[in-house]
Amino acid sequence: MQLLKIRFYQFKRDLGFLFFPIVALISLTSYFSFNHPNQIGIYTIGIVTYLFYSFHKQRSDLSFVSKHFKSPKTQIITEYQLFLMPVSIPAIFTAYWYSFFVLHLLVFLIPFIDTKRKIQFKFLYLTKHLKNDYIFISGIRKNLFVLAPLIFIAIVLSPLKLFPLFALFIVNAIVFSFYEINESVQMIQASNKTPKQFLSSLTNSVIIKLVILNVPVLIINTVVNLDLFLFNLYFLVYNLLIVANVIVLKYSDYQYKKQGNSVQIKLVIMLLGLFIPYLSPLTIIFYFQSRKEAINNLKTYLDDTN
Repeated sequence: MQLLKIRFYQFKRDLGFLFFPIVALISLTSYFSFNHPNQIGIYTIGIVTYLFYSFHKQRSDLSFVSKHFKSPKTQIITEYQLFLMPVSIPAIFTAYWYSFFVLHLLVFLIPFIDTKRKIQFKFLYLTKHLKNDYIFISGIRKNLFVLAPLIFIAIVLSPLKLFPLFALFIVNAIVFSFYEINESVQMIQASNKTPKQFLSSLTNSVIIKLVILNVPVLIINTVVNLDLFLFNLYFLVYNLLIVANVIVLKYSDYQYKKQGNSVQIKLVIMLLGLFIPYLSPLTIIFYFQSRKEAINNLKTYLDDTN
């Protein structure tokens, strides 16, 4: 299995000795999620399935795998089924034992989804209101008819527990995906900023937009469910930390001839940190490590006058 060998070396490079502790934490959290009395297991199925679909949709090696590997779809299916096991196996020992089969069936179907077909819509007023944030404008245009219903659902269901947060989780994950594709070097240079200024400006801009998307729902949810105050606060702060990470990770790996980057693996780990607080320190480490790398990498394309 060529694909599994490649993935092994990627994990070895990106995670090193942290791989096995992370797998153990994922399995432990999966068990507690499926064993939770408040039907958290149902949401876990949806969240895990979405994470695999999001990874599949954003991965940039599908064309390479299909051209150069034997039985590419079989290799992708095997890869996903294997990586699902740390989450699915603990479910067997809970009341949601059937989730093992549901998860593996849903994830089995993902490689058969055509991710190449993208319907794009032009909304000229976005340019007016979002000024020159071309990355965010492009992301909204491509995903508006997915984002709009999710935001509507989150607002309507905001007084309920968990439901609105699940919708917001997907909304935020879609926004993160806006920043996984490399723009042209000319667009970066047009900013006329130093690497530090460029990163700070882009990070602050998307944080403001994410706050606008999340805060109204979280305020209503907190007012109605005061016991969720700390979790909602963690949800907001941690999502802002993730989007800051996505940006520095993107530019730490940025190459002007390279369309995609290696954000996906670390992004999945960071998203899991939303439900596994023990993983949150990794997200902080990723940020400071990748920010330094991003600044050094951007010096190749921007004049650093600091």
